[in-house]
Amino acid sequence: MLLTYTTNSDTLNLDDIRQTANLFLQDYSIDTAPQLEITVHFVSDQKNLSCVKEGNSCTITCREPAHFFKAFNMVLHHLEEDFHVEETPNFAKNGFMLDCSRNAVASVPAVKKLIHMLARAGMNQLLLYTEDTYEISGLPYFGTYRGRYTKEELRELDAYAQHFGIELVPCIQTLAHLRNYLKWPQAEPLKDSADILKVGCPQVYDFIRQILTSLKDCFQTRNIHIGMDEAVFLGLGNYLKENGYCDSSQLIQEHSAKVLEICRELGWKPMIWSDMYITSNTKKGYYAVNEQTDTSSWKKPDPDLGLVYWDYYNWNQTIYENMLRVHKELSNRTVFAAGVWNWNGIAPNYGKAITCTSKGLLACQSQGIQEVFTTGWMDNGAETPLEAIYPGLLAFAYLCFHKELSTPDFARFFADCTDASLDSFMLLDEFDSLFQGKGNNLATDNPSKYLLYQDVLLGMFDYHLQGVDTQSYYSDLAKKLEEALPTVEKYHSLFEFYHALALVLADKADLGIRLKKAYDSKDLSTMKAISEEVIPRLLKNLQTMHMVREELWMKDAKPFGYELLDIKLGGIATRLKGCQRRINSYLQGNLSHLEELEQERLPYWEAEANYPHSQELPLRENLWNRIISGCDLIDTI
Repeated sequence: MLLTYTTNSDTLNLDDIRQTANLFLQDYSIDTAPQLEITVHFVSDQKNLSCVKEGNSCTITCREPAHFFKAFNMVLHHLEEDFHVEETPNFAKNGFMLDCSRNAVASVPAVKKLIHMLARAGMNQLLLYTEDTYEISGLPYFGTYRGRYTKEELRELDAYAQHFGIELVPCIQTLAHLRNYLKWPQAEPLKDSADILKVGCPQVYDFIRQILTSLKDCFQTRNIHIGMDEAVFLGLGNYLKENGYCDSSQLIQEHSAKVLEICRELGWKPMIWSDMYITSNTKKGYYAVNEQTDTSSWKKPDPDLGLVYWDYYNWNQTIYENMLRVHKELSNRTVFAAGVWNWNGIAPNYGKAITCTSKGLLACQSQGIQEVFTTGWMDNGAETPLEAIYPGLLAFAYLCFHKELSTPDFARFFADCTDASLDSFMLLDEFDSLFQGKGNNLATDNPSKYLLYQDVLLGMFDYHLQGVDTQSYYSDLAKKLEEALPTVEKYHSLFEFYHALALVLADKADLGIRLKKAYDSKDLSTMKAISEEVIPRLLKNLQTMHMVREELWMKDAKPFGYELLDIKLGGIATRLKGCQRRINSYLQGNLSHLEELEQERLPYWEAEANYPHSQELPLRENLWNRIISGCDLIDTI
């Protein structure tokens, strides 16, 4: 295979691209078409990505390296075909934000693997979301015991991404979401409340200058995301005691101006999440902005401070267009962030991700937005494995080059990027589609999470399973996942994990209902079968699931943080064994009754057990401590 490169750009290093292309080839088992000749033209003002292959000759014409690798990947997957493909990049920047703050700090090899995936998909930006998980000289407690990135690791990843034409962007926090650092005595002077910095405090700005100075040595880009979202109690803690009340719209304006000044001094070009500027002005929810909203009297940021409009929830394009209008009135630089919906619990929600992303990106095109990225949050301890992001991520990447999602074409693109079947991956969407149906869970129900974790003796969610055949549903899903294994050879462990989860849910989801029914009717034989057959089978499948999840974590991330997921999964087994002992004591006559099973099963949500329910009312509980018990896990101040 012969590759020839030309360029009219003074900034492209063709030798570097040539070496990276050879590195890229290591992903493939290619020993055919050695006679194939590929000519690559980099044209700085090229609008379209063009790839023409006829026989043993192929010509790729594009603007930047990320687009070349997208075309190169397509060629390598279709060596025996002739084709002429023209695609138009809809945005100048199309990226992915990886959450490395919710306990799982992606390992260096895992990030490099992700960089290869982004290159295959034609994406040119990767944001690493690190609240406190990066090294800062002189701050030993910053990210301690959390698997923080060293400066050397960040430099290594930055250089690696640059080879593929991917800009590695630091995505940090300079106001809220700093609970894990502010809990240490070293940080006490900086604290307004548990997770928010004290606006106006000189030490706070010294701290921010310190982290921004440190990061400057680790990244080639001067773009930086400095957070500032969801500071709900801004100015209501130590600031209030020391200074009295000040409106949050004033505080966010003053704080962002001071941080922007530091950024300018250091050469950073910052952007922030926009929600505090919206909510502090309207005194309403983030998306409660109608078409008549007048922003002329709002407290506004410096027009050069980029505002990131994040929206993973709406499926009405008009909402996106109106929100983008408001953002453009507030800032000269509007960036849009979508979401891959990997954070809803144990399993991803691809239907929600694709529906919302499609509407959001169409609105961005209509409004002329040029910078977009999608987010992969790891809420509540990164319960969903990293590889499960791929359908949501690649749907976003596909829509950055197309106006709508063509299922056959997207399936081919997905297979080219992942070497796996899209249909097989889409099975993961079914875990939480119990009430709404496959691909239609816009309500963001997450039954696979709370039915996995809930205590079977308490049955706190059992009211909402009335009339739902969970045993058949999850047994059928387990069978489909087992049959899919040959189509996802590179992701065997991922699918082994989800196969085991389906088997666990087939037995456990309605176990509380079956147990209470048997207890109420004094059906001792069923109770005995649950103790001697169902629970042992459950424990066996749960052990498989637990061990494979550990394997996936150690492949995806640094070991720090897994201890909490270990405790969560281990707790399920511990409580099942406790349930087994309670049943046996009752059956043996040592207990006259089981008090837990005499407790009335009340609705957890104000919703009737009718399905499919309204999409406006999610049957969703994402907090483990609320799922496992009606009691408090922590009951002291």
